[in-house]
Amino acid sequence: MTPPQDLFDAATNDEYMPSRRVPDAEAIVAAWERDSAAVREVSAPVELAYGAGEHERLDVFEPEGGARATLMFIHGGYWQAFYKETFSYLAPPVLEAGIRVAVMSYDLTPAVTLAQIVAQARRATACVATQSPGPLIVAGHSAGGHLAAMIHATDWAAQGLPEVKLTGSIGISGLYDLGPLRRTELQPALQLSEEEAHALSPVFLRPTSAAPFLVAVGADESDSFVWQSRQLAGAWPGVASQVRLLPGRHHFDAPEDLPKLALELLD
Repeated sequence: MTPPQDLFDAATNDEYMPSRRVPDAEAIVAAWERDSAAVREVSAPVELAYGAGEHERLDVFEPEGGARATLMFIHGGYWQAFYKETFSYLAPPVLEAGIRVAVMSYDLTPAVTLAQIVAQARRATACVATQSPGPLIVAGHSAGGHLAAMIHATDWAAQGLPEVKLTGSIGISGLYDLGPLRRTELQPALQLSEEEAHALSPVFLRPTSAAPFLVAVGADESDSFVWQSRQLAGAWPGVASQVRLLPGRHHFDAPEDLPKLALELLD
């Protein structure tokens, strides 16, 4: 299903459909699911509720010997796909660095609005910060990168949530200006008005945390995904670093650089 003809643009749509640009995308996602199931068999996470909703849950993996910090990971899927169970595969290398890992689930569009998902991400962060005091990194991939940036720009008091002090945040191939997505096949599910796209775009918000935001993107991504990262780096000087082009990475394997990015914020 495509948006109305006055919005839809085929060239823009192609730029934002990585599953069609990476030939083995389906096989990679199947590997995520297979590897995540294997991780969960060996080391079952503790499930933590950050709200009453069915999907307002986090999987928490503890490193051996105690945690030096906590990393909350927010998955992608254009706010329309996946839950936390698919991304357990990312935990082991982060755990080896002595970092606790909390993988977040959230409700999906079109059942809920994007604004509701942003609110869930903020509540999840406050929950993790309360449950696991100490250094906290929020990281997200693709749509999760958008949510990580929205967290970095949160006025916690205005949201009625406890103040969260971030050690840093990471966006991997994130989406920070939502305007172009209104011209893609995502629009029927997102139903973003021009005003909503602006209000929910981190590039038009001011970061409320002075902690660093690492802006990373696969070097083999489309021009539009690289542009998205450059837009945030330009909009958040002093907080967002220069864009990190991840060598040899495309949209679906870029998250594999998460451990080294997390360690950069802690070392």
